[in-house]
Amino acid sequence: MASTVSPGRPRPWGAGAWPWVLLLLAVAVFGFWKPYFGRLGQAQGWVHLHTLAMLAWFAMLVAQPLLIRGRRWVWHRRLGKASYAVVPLIAVTALLLAQSRIRDAPAEALPIQGMILYLGMSATAMLLLVWGLGIHHRRDAALHARYMAGTALTMIDPALARVMIFWTPSVPPPAYQFISFGVVYAILSVLIVRDRHAPRGRRAFVILLGLFVVLHVSILLVPGTLAWQRIAIWCASP
Repeated sequence: MASTVSPGRPRPWGAGAWPWVLLLLAVAVFGFWKPYFGRLGQAQGWVHLHTLAMLAWFAMLVAQPLLIRGRRWVWHRRLGKASYAVVPLIAVTALLLAQSRIRDAPAEALPIQGMILYLGMSATAMLLLVWGLGIHHRRDAALHARYMAGTALTMIDPALARVMIFWTPSVPPPAYQFISFGVVYAILSVLIVRDRHAPRGRRAFVILLGLFVVLHVSILLVPGTLAWQRIAIWCASP
């Protein structure tokens, strides 16, 4: 992750991103405490591998801004190359976990599991897309920094949804996505406003907002289609 601003003015998408990443990590640990961290011995190997890959990505999102702030460009580039292994590992293990979950579900739970399958696969696709945009613009520091910071936004929905599922059961399930995506929209709206006078890179947050809207709409529409239900049944087959 790179920054286009001076070290004295760290921005939340560049050298100042790391505190927000740590806050998101705290929310994720809280949300996943009951289903995972509080019962490590009961989790499958793929779950541990996926968690390690996610923690590695969080660590990179914290370390890279600090390296930039310290002007350690060589180490920034070296660590950035590790993302070519970490992000695909996140994607592969996420898909394996989603398929394992739907295969273990009883037949009557397939519609719900089909929805969960789509949530996992679409979130993974979103992470790959935003990371890919960051890699594509790696020579443009302004865009690169914003897109790489944007990868953290793809983790808000999974983290907040589990906070609501396991810690605030009074919240009705249909509200999960509206609340979590509402948080993403609010963050991106603030960043767009703050970024409006930036000489370069302004379009990144606008593009990210559009991508998240498309993702949210697809979550509302796609899982209930016959085509997706057939995909879910195929994934559930041994």
